[in-house]
Amino acid sequence: MDRKEKEAFIEKIKSKLANSQLLVVLRQKGLTVTEVTDLRTRMRAEGASYIVSKNTLSRLAVKGTAFSGITDFLEGPTALAFSSSPVAVAKALFGYAKTQEEKLTIVGGTYEGRVLSCMELETLSRLPPIDALRAKIIAIIQTPMQRVATIARTPAEQLARVVGAYAQRA
Repeated sequence: MDRKEKEAFIEKIKSKLANSQLLVVLRQKGLTVTEVTDLRTRMRAEGASYIVSKNTLSRLAVKGTAFSGITDFLEGPTALAFSSSPVAVAKALFGYAKTQEEKLTIVGGTYEGRVLSCMELETLSRLPPIDALRAKIIAIIQTPMQRVATIARTPAEQLARVVGAYAQRA
């Protein structure tokens, strides 16, 4: 890679970082082209990116950003995974890493400026998707309102029955 290619690559990483909340560092050893293509396909399906990068270029790209905490993780053959949807990508990465235990290891990452260990990322991967969490919150909010509506409706129904009974007598 000449200097211009390196600068373009760094800019590519920076542009991906600008649209991301989560950055995960992976250590890969011995993944075949087919396996890397499969991982990239899974990542794209989750709205994420996967880039194999030289550590020096990765350090230069994250320098001065909220993701600069990952520099300690950049040793050996590494790759970077970027995403604006942290839970979905963490699930995809851990699911794939289980199938490739010897070849792919999740080292750590950063989420909204906070450095995360592998165990914290694994916890993140166990969370339900954001849409499921939103549905639970809406259900919690709606339940009391439904009960209030039922309680308010009951006296009106009883009054209507009484009036109906008097009407049938007459």
